[in-house]
Amino acid sequence: MLFDGKHQKTLTKVIAIVAIIAFLGFGLVAGFLAVGGGGCGTTDPLQQAVSDAQASVQQGQAAVANAKKALKQSPGNAQAKQDVVRAQSDLGQAQITLAQARLAINRQDPEALSSALAAATSAPGNLDVILGLVTVATTQNNPAAALPALQAYTSRNPKDSQAFAYWGQVAEQAGQRNQAVLAYQRFLQLAPDDPLAPDIRNRLAELSKPVTTTG
Repeated sequence: MLFDGKHQKTLTKVIAIVAIIAFLGFGLVAGFLAVGGGGCGTTDPLQQAVSDAQASVQQGQAAVANAKKALKQSPGNAQAKQDVVRAQSDLGQAQITLAQARLAINRQDPEALSSALAAATSAPGNLDVILGLVTVATTQNNPAAALPALQAYTSRNPKDSQAFAYWGQVAEQAGQRNQAVLAYQRFLQLAPDDPLAPDIRNRLAELSKPVTTTG
């Protein structure tokens, strides 16, 4: 086990808090706190979620360091290599959870994006982590920030058609028409019969139209 039971429980609790906040809405939660719904002296659940996520990130960083140390001692050990990858993936998930917890307090918190970018660096091969970065970046109206991570992921996983669909969508949102076209075309090459294929073809048709300017 790369993470102990306490870490897993903490991370699960943080994810649950963030999910509840997202479901109820920021305003409702803020109003609840303003009227003292948490009880006198009760810790702000939003701040607690951040603190718990930070603790999970610290544990994840320690787990990665330990896994890399074990690999250095046994460089040819396949299990040791797998442990490093798993530890990095777990760290990425923890960093995404921290980013989400920060967003719950302030949607424009620059530290949220920093945490999400760090997550993509920790786990470049984990699509869930990359999509977590996409969520943070688009929430902050900065989809372009997620493009390098999507590019890196598709380079590692050139046959993951869904990743190319995500890349195309994010590139389109970021105003990167050429990237979007290339990503959508690759998706159709990989999955021409996918249920998403008709929509992707429609997007390609729209993107292929000449750009008109006024004035």
